[in-house]
Amino acid sequence: MMKHTPSTFAYVTHLLWVVLLLPGLGKANLANYCRNDKGISLQLEIVLSSRDTLPAKEEENFDTPFGGSDYTPHNPDPFSQQEAAPSKIMPTLKIEVDTSFSQVHKIPKEYSGFKIEIKSTPEPLPSSHDIFFQHGKLVEDRLQNGTYSYLLGNFQTADEASVFLQDFLIKRYPNARVVEYESGKRLY
Repeated sequence: MMKHTPSTFAYVTHLLWVVLLLPGLGKANLANYCRNDKGISLQLEIVLSSRDTLPAKEEENFDTPFGGSDYTPHNPDPFSQQEAAPSKIMPTLKIEVDTSFSQVHKIPKEYSGFKIEIKSTPEPLPSSHDIFFQHGKLVEDRLQNGTYSYLLGNFQTADEASVFLQDFLIKRYPNARVVEYESGKRLY
């Protein structure tokens, strides 16, 4: 059972004011909805005119866009009515590739300076070896004992070469070392 308090009474009074009395102030209460000015109840009749309805043909085509052509929403094979285009065969072209990055250079006869030997092998490395793709201009020097030395860099002093070796190459090439050349000859 609901307890009657002053706030409940105020709420119910406010609700009655909004629902029943407020529409009556504007001559639009619930009793006047179905009456005319003389208080006589009107019978609702639906009268359709030709202006209110669409012609029968237009009623069937609600999916047709305005001013558009007939549209089929689903066509399982949209390319069935198209002719096959002639196939195009592209001729194969021989493309010249710059392989200078994988070619090693020789030490010029007049070269004097310092280089870093990153690898020394008893046999020449194949041109597909990773070392050629990871570094720029590599120099190959065949030593007197028959081994092949792969060098990089062009330094004026041993200190410059040592700093470069310690900063960039020593982790990857722990056996790398600085070598000196004078007039194209290696100094041991």
